[in-house]
Amino acid sequence: MSSPILEVDDLHLSFASRDGVTRAVEGISYQVHAGEMLGVVGESGCGKSVTAMAILRLLPPAPTTHARGAIRFRGEDLLQASEARMQEIRGNAISMIFQDPMTSLNPVLTIGEQIAEVLILHQRMGRKAAWERAAELLALVNIPDPQRRVKEYPHQFSGGMRQRAMIALALACKPAVLIADEPTTALDVTIQAQIMDLLDRLRRETGTAIVLITHDLGVVAESCDRVVVMYAGRKVEEASTAELFARPSHPYTRGLLGAIPHLDTPLTQPRTRLCEIPGMVPSLRTAAVGCRFAPRCAQVQDVCHARIPPLEGLTAADDTHRAACWQLAQDFERAAA
Repeated sequence: MSSPILEVDDLHLSFASRDGVTRAVEGISYQVHAGEMLGVVGESGCGKSVTAMAILRLLPPAPTTHARGAIRFRGEDLLQASEARMQEIRGNAISMIFQDPMTSLNPVLTIGEQIAEVLILHQRMGRKAAWERAAELLALVNIPDPQRRVKEYPHQFSGGMRQRAMIALALACKPAVLIADEPTTALDVTIQAQIMDLLDRLRRETGTAIVLITHDLGVVAESCDRVVVMYAGRKVEEASTAELFARPSHPYTRGLLGAIPHLDTPLTQPRTRLCEIPGMVPSLRTAAVGCRFAPRCAQVQDVCHARIPPLEGLTAADDTHRAACWQLAQDFERAAA
């Protein structure tokens, strides 16, 4: 496989406040290649979105935020890049679709003005050409009557249309990497399907790499090539989508999949209660010595509280499916012996 276009390498993020230091991300690493869709999943607060914000350097500066590790885009470490260089990259080479388009779009500017501004700034287009391209982008994302809609304001768009307008804005400069942060949140299932079909078509046609941040495992199963599972700021499992759903290995991953309702259960069978993960997510203000999932895990051992489990391949021949669990590590050692 070719070199990754984006690489997050051993990223640590912490935030200082009057209440103490919050360790939001601890040692996260993942790669994404051109034309690939990588899913990053986990419950709210696990560090998915803050990692994406760190990629674009949108977090508060030091001393509020402390970051270490590396984020390489085409070999260039973005954590070491100047602010002028980041302004060249944001919205141009790397774009982001934010969670809530209503708060991300400027309410006092038309949709066309907001898209044209990006084209004028990064592509050096004239104003007339930028407006024409803005209408073309709205047509690309299946917004009807784009010549009229380009002159309208965000409040005149429905939720699904605002999300598609955000995608048009993000794709204006044909980015090499697109970060989609919960792009289908609060949308009905029909619009969700349209948004994901659009993203899939665009990445196949343009070769754009997509990092899809979501908690919806159904969307991941339908769209992503690989999956990274995060829990409490750490990566606990990584595999191809087919492998992860066929052989989930970390107890947290199995808990997530067990909480999904299945529609293929015959109506003649009695309804069974969905599986749930007991307990609560640990506070990120306390330094964890061992596995952060240990207090909620049914397979917990003494070593789980004492040491952080390594992220290792499940077999000696193939390390593309990796998980961080002491039970799996012991099983692997016994199989090797």
